[in-house]
Amino acid sequence: KNFTETDFEFEEIAKLYNLVSHDNKEHPDDNKEDWSIRDQSLIRDRLLLYKDDKVIGFLRYGQGRDENKQNCYFNIFVDPDYNGNGYRQLLYNSMLKEVQKFDCNRLYMDIYEHTNYDEAKKLLINNGFKNDFNVRESSLQLSNVDLNKYSFLLQNLESKNIKFYDAKNELSMLPDHYKKLEELRWIYSQDFPMPAGVVITRETFENFFKYQKLFKKKRYGIEIIAVYKDKY
Repeated sequence: KNFTETDFEFEEIAKLYNLVSHDNKEHPDDNKEDWSIRDQSLIRDRLLLYKDDKVIGFLRYGQGRDENKQNCYFNIFVDPDYNGNGYRQLLYNSMLKEVQKFDCNRLYMDIYEHTNYDEAKKLLINNGFKNDFNVRESSLQLSNVDLNKYSFLLQNLESKNIKFYDAKNELSMLPDHYKKLEELRWIYSQDFPMPAGVVITRETFENFFKYQKLFKKKRYGIEIIAVYKDKY
């Protein structure tokens, strides 16, 4: 079925995502907020799979921006109790019809090397996808870090007039903070590796600002900005 943006659907989508995800959890309210501030100039949607009155899977997909406008990025999440019944293929086939709206000619789906994604991996292989791009994810136990090892480095940077500030509590009240932050994000994001056929593009400042305000208001942990004179 098509996605109609009801509270029930947001709750079911979060529930299914959390059944599959191995390292993070989503909340329906977060999903709803992200959906409400999405870039509506791009096609983005969800397809829900029901068995009787129960949602047992969903597929979310989105159109790329600018040079990537014929790219489609998607993910599929199915209740593990219903694995092995061809439900992912059913959702995938339904999506292929939908993405004709923007003349899609490339499909991208990311998965983890984890048993929770074995069925999704089978789908990709069976439909001719090739894995030509890998991202390594690392973690660190902060309690084991000796911060004194970095004191000389920090002193050296500060001697060169490079200062460090908390973005929310020390910089966000400045009139040009968000413009500088968006410019900084754009500069360093151009160094990110991307799969073949994907071009790094710049979102509008309006969209950046909406997500950044939401991040600062409800999801902020810490964001440290290095500043040299007035330059981020």
